Amino acid sequence: MRLGIDLGGTAIKSGMVDETGQVHFAETTSTNTASGREAVLDALTEACKSQLKHEDVPSIGIGIPGFVDVENGILVRSANLPLDDTPIAEILSKRLGKAVYLENDANCALAGEIFAGCGREASDFLMVTVGTGVGGGICLNKKIYRGVDGRAGEFGHMTVVMHGRPCPCTRIGCWEQYASVTALCRMTKEAADEFPDSLLAQNIRETGVVNGRTAFEAAKNGCATAGTVLEHYSENLAVGLNSLITIFRPERIVLAGAIFKEGLPFLQRIQKYCLEPQYLMLSTLNGQAGLIGAALLGATR
Repeated sequence: MRLGIDLGGTAIKSGMVDETGQVHFAETTSTNTASGREAVLDALTEACKSQLKHEDVPSIGIGIPGFVDVENGILVRSANLPLDDTPIAEILSKRLGKAVYLENDANCALAGEIFAGCGREASDFLMVTVGTGVGGGICLNKKIYRGVDGRAGEFGHMTVVMHGRPCPCTRIGCWEQYASVTALCRMTKEAADEFPDSLLAQNIRETGVVNGRTAFEAAKNGCATAGTVLEHYSENLAVGLNSLITIFRPERIVLAGAIFKEGLPFLQRIQKYCLEPQYLMLSTLNGQAGLIGAALLGATR
């Protein structure tokens, strides 16, 4: 068994992964991003300690969004976490007494797919992960392609709208600003404000909550406003996917992230706006690809 951690801007997923890629003792806790650097490191430490109660392991693998110095275990820069230039591996190793390995989260998800998911049947494919941000990974001939500086596959930060929304990465009009779950939440709020009599707006007033499920739930109950939000959001996703298909001509693009638990109906919405929809497929690893890939880090270093 190996310990894998999938650190996101909103949640920390953790679990023990066996030699077949099955996840045991899966847990999800808050990243506590709003409370700053030390709070996130503490949350990460506690997630690891909770898993280590189940079984002792020689090493811990962590997938994290952003530009990672893999060799030194440092998160150089992240648009969604307050951990720029933080030697995460060194800090956690001292706290936990274990070897700690770091990798970009989308590359971890890609490794998980290669080992236990859709990648077992493909040599050249892409991974697109959608959550707080948008990440990506490139598999060429069954190997992860990282580029000359280890930063290849940051699909979320390609420009899709000239003079568009500013992004924390310092660029303008990044795909992430239109296709992430964060963007969907923003679009949902804006639609509710514009149409206060809609079922969508009513649900938000009653619950006080807006998340990645809000528009889907309202649309399922016949809300036209929510349906329009999902159409626009699906089109935003397709804009970037069309570009990736044109550039790479992959065997497939695997879509991962909790939002894709909406399943085939959501995939079909996206496919309507794709020029070649047959390339798209949903991950079969139930949102655990990144965790599985992270757990493998200790075995491959």
